[in-house]
Amino acid sequence: MDPAATPGWFRAIAIHVGHGLAGKHKNFIRFLGYVRPYTRYLILAILGGVVKFTVPLLVPQVTRHLLDDVFLSETMTATQKYRELFFYAGGMIAVFIFVYAPFTYLRHLYADKASHRAVFNLRCDLYHRILRMSASFFQRNKSGAILTRLISDIQLAQNLVGTALTNTWMDAAALLVVVSLLLRIDVLTTLVALSTFPLYLLFFRRFRDEIRTTTRQVQDELSAMSSSAQERISGSVVVRAFNQERSERRRFVTDSEKLFTTNMRRVFIQSLNQAVTGTLMGVAPLIVVCFGGYRVIAGTMSVGDLIAVTMYLSPLYLPLQRFSELNVVYANAMAALDRIYEIMDEKPEIVSAPGAVELDNVRGAVEFDRVNFSYDGTCPVLHEVTFQVSPGEKVALVGPSGSGKTTIVSLIPRFYDVNAGSVRIDGQDVRDVKVKSLRRHIAMVLQDPILFSGTIRENILYGDPTATDADVVEASKAANAYEFILSLPGGFDAEVGERGTSLSGGQRQRITIARAFLKDPKILILDEATAALDTESEQLIQSAMSRLIAGRTTFTIAHRLSTVVNADRIFVLSNGSIVESGTHYELLAQAGLYRDLHEKQFASPTSRPS
Repeated sequence: MDPAATPGWFRAIAIHVGHGLAGKHKNFIRFLGYVRPYTRYLILAILGGVVKFTVPLLVPQVTRHLLDDVFLSETMTATQKYRELFFYAGGMIAVFIFVYAPFTYLRHLYADKASHRAVFNLRCDLYHRILRMSASFFQRNKSGAILTRLISDIQLAQNLVGTALTNTWMDAAALLVVVSLLLRIDVLTTLVALSTFPLYLLFFRRFRDEIRTTTRQVQDELSAMSSSAQERISGSVVVRAFNQERSERRRFVTDSEKLFTTNMRRVFIQSLNQAVTGTLMGVAPLIVVCFGGYRVIAGTMSVGDLIAVTMYLSPLYLPLQRFSELNVVYANAMAALDRIYEIMDEKPEIVSAPGAVELDNVRGAVEFDRVNFSYDGTCPVLHEVTFQVSPGEKVALVGPSGSGKTTIVSLIPRFYDVNAGSVRIDGQDVRDVKVKSLRRHIAMVLQDPILFSGTIRENILYGDPTATDADVVEASKAANAYEFILSLPGGFDAEVGERGTSLSGGQRQRITIARAFLKDPKILILDEATAALDTESEQLIQSAMSRLIAGRTTFTIAHRLSTVVNADRIFVLSNGSIVESGTHYELLAQAGLYRDLHEKQFASPTSRPS
């Protein structure tokens, strides 16, 4: 649940203050938008915590009464003293069983329920925001770093609800109760007991900012290490093939040592925080006992009062000790929230413009009109690219590496926006139509077939989640995948493994072709889908793709020129510009760049077959 969607006065205050407050606590206030729907749980948790904390405060009062008014009484008989003892002892046992235990249960139950629900919504919103990001976002951020925010940072933020928000109110209420009880016993001794509070507050503020800074550094380095490890694990075949195990181990050890060093700096600060607080909490009771003992000797304070005060020192200083721990929790959580809101605040570059319309009744005409594009705004990738493709036309893009082939096909589904010029489908600028409706009519079959963990059926249904089982079967048959699917244990319900590792390259590619069949797009983009396959797999895939491209506007990125001989038109790119266009044989006759590329691949020009 996004804060912006939270109804009522809390939403208005949280958003207004959250965005307007320039300071360290802005993201905390914004985070409260996720907590607000579960305020009732927090209230119950706080009430349960207050009862949990205050019930034991009755023990010093009972002890004081029994000591001064019963045990040391000269007027009560032994029988009366026994009766008083068992009455108060039995009463306290009953209170602990029937009051303390249930409220302690409720305190933990509702605090954890609020924290898990709030963080559930935050994690879902963060994941949704990540999925909406433009392609440039994933170029700037490694997947490991993104996952660290989604998992590790979210986990740190959860402590803010389950611990900080509930314990703060509970401990504050407990402090008020304890101080009021102490003041009723002896004002001077109470003031002495509170004399260390200013020192505690001083160190509290001093350590909080340092812990937050070091925690941010730890999370940043953890993200970097996770990204590096994920890359190496996914590329473990390459690591082993080049005998780089030892080198990668050294790299990982170096990254781990860097993380360890930063972690130890945070541990040092946290340990110092605990040591200083613990010392203050240890010295303070000794001062109180000495002062109270002096007053008992002087006859201005009873022994029962001194024992009651001494028993209250633990519940008095325990909240302070917990505030110190909460200081660490808050600092850690805020460092995590800072990283989370960095992504939440990043605006996707590709969004539907206000007033964007649905792209309906698509025929498949594609037009590039004087398109210029640069990924970083400084290095041009495309220069004045202009062409028109008719509905159902088969177009191939060829050229040296880095000439702009992939960039052109990335602009059609609007993975990026042009810097100048326009891309139009059926005469409509792609920036003027809704992004989802645009991509609904486009399918891609990539050189590296991407499958997700799950079943074969689920991966095919990615093309159209509403399709029936019969549709899935027909798509698999059209993709020449039906027979091999049935041969697998489980058939369509067979698990493909992470990235489809349980299948061969040709099998994975046929699954992606079946996915494209199921989507039934008007515009198809192929990125050398038969590259690096054996002859049998290539023939099966070529046969499937021949059926797939029938009646669809098709753009094929070709690295092997033998795959584009039958294209209706071939665009030859060089340095971001179209330098030649025509059919295979027309381009060979021009003796230009296409012919040079062809000769390099086949050693001599191919003559037209008779």
